[in-house]
Amino acid sequence: MFKFGGFGSLGVSHSSQNSGDYVLSSSLPKGTGRSSEWTAHNNTRLAVHVTGNFTPKVSGIFQVDSEYQADGTYRPQVELAHVKYAFSPSFNARIGRLALPTFIDSENHDVGYSFAWVNPPVDLYQLSVHSTDGVDATYRSEIGEAVNTIKVMYGNKSTAKDLRGLFDTFEYGSAIYHVAYQLRSSPSQYLQTGGSGAWVQTSDLSVGASYDPGNWFVISEWIQRRSTTRVSAMYVSGGYRINEFTPYLTYSQIGPGSFLQDSPPPAAADIERANRAQSTISVGVRWDLMRNIDCKFQYDQVRLSNNSNGYLVNVPAGVTLYGSRFYVVSAVVDFLF
Repeated sequence: MFKFGGFGSLGVSHSSQNSGDYVLSSSLPKGTGRSSEWTAHNNTRLAVHVTGNFTPKVSGIFQVDSEYQADGTYRPQVELAHVKYAFSPSFNARIGRLALPTFIDSENHDVGYSFAWVNPPVDLYQLSVHSTDGVDATYRSEIGEAVNTIKVMYGNKSTAKDLRGLFDTFEYGSAIYHVAYQLRSSPSQYLQTGGSGAWVQTSDLSVGASYDPGNWFVISEWIQRRSTTRVSAMYVSGGYRINEFTPYLTYSQIGPGSFLQDSPPPAAADIERANRAQSTISVGVRWDLMRNIDCKFQYDQVRLSNNSNGYLVNVPAGVTLYGSRFYVVSAVVDFLF
């Protein structure tokens, strides 16, 4: 009835930028660069889960993750906790804490072993809401040799209230196409208005496609977020598998936000804090050491836009790094158990 398992990553990263910290999420208090020449905070996590098959129709999962948090600790948090009821092999519904399938690999974004990169492209995944507490329903249909899966979702969390989402994935042979649309209310302190306490209607439209015939892969995704501003991000990545090695190349970018005409005017400081425009070129290799264990190495060259400090944190007051470039090197071991 019950099955236990888990996954994890042990990694380190180094940044050549000593006037700010490079982080994978802007909510983190510090990373590599100004605070520490090398850090494990960006690429280290451990997760354990238990799945239960209670009846042929009722199943569930409970997962706890430990990774670097906004409070500066590795305090474990419940990442997934839901029950699923299968009405038929093609139709099911779930209730509880659910992963949001904003992108093709969103539901496995923290399972490093499931993808080729050291981490999913930062410029795009910074815009992702990873989970919500709510309900969803999924219908899977076969169309000849193709499979289409459509999902509807409703949920709430502290940074996303009244979240409604529609997600569709179309699979044909080695190709996957994914489109998603979400509406929710977001607290305005996370937006360019810089206010506190007010909730603002936010929408995300994301589109992605991948092709993986086995020996090689290519994947590209794009998202546009509209709230008080409109901002877009994208990436394109490809790799080639040579025995146990997979070298890959990725380009990603996030653009500056442009204000919508009916949004309240922000203060200049709020605009500066919220503008994250940057681009990244990544070169790396995955080495599959043995069953359920890999080792990855990645080199990133990050270029900040001409009016942005990008996703750097802990930049001293009054310091502008606009237009500068720096590199990040990372090494990580991923494992399943």
